[in-house]
Amino acid sequence: MCRLWKEKKYEKARALHYKLEPLNHAMFIETNPIPVKTAVAMMGKIREEFRLPLCEMSEANREKLKKTIKDFGLIK
Repeated sequence: MCRLWKEKKYEKARALHYKLEPLNHAMFIETNPIPVKTAVAMMGKIREEFRLPLCEMSEANREKLKKTIKDFGLIK
């Protein structure tokens, strides 16, 4: 997206921004970095573990996050 903008391909950059908006939104449904760490764990890249004051996501938000990253093809 940044490369497209730098190349003055504004419409393509804007289209990519809006395409990624659901994923961007999902990364902030709870306090950051909890959704990011949870998503990366769902992708199998790390173990899902948190130190205080961070804690696991609520089950409802976990399902929203899972659906979003599944929709983007990041998990099966």
